[in-house]
Amino acid sequence: MVLMKISYRLRAHNVEVYDRVFGEHTLPLIREHGFRFRGIWRTIVGDAQEYLELWEFDSIAEFDEKWRKLMADPKLKEIFETTGPMVEDEKISLLEPALPGENMMMS
Repeated sequence: MVLMKISYRLRAHNVEVYDRVFGEHTLPLIREHGFRFRGIWRTIVGDAQEYLELWEFDSIAEFDEKWRKLMADPKLKEIFETTGPMVEDEKISLLEPALPGENMMMS
């Protein structure tokens, strides 16, 4: 199992619009490409407007194949035209279990 972690901050006053676009457009499109959504979180104490997404894949090879297809999708480029100016400090990491069999969050 591999998790993709995406973290980013939203510029001030964009939370409502971003949440609507993510829920109505981004999430359905990414799911169409076979990504397994594990959740999205927003900071409530600490850095304001900070978001964290988790996506699950069976392997790095699966991630790579699906990621390339998603990035080539013209619908995603349209979404990015709206959300791109709202997002800053985006970081993407791929994670593997440190203690296989003990990471029960995904069960």
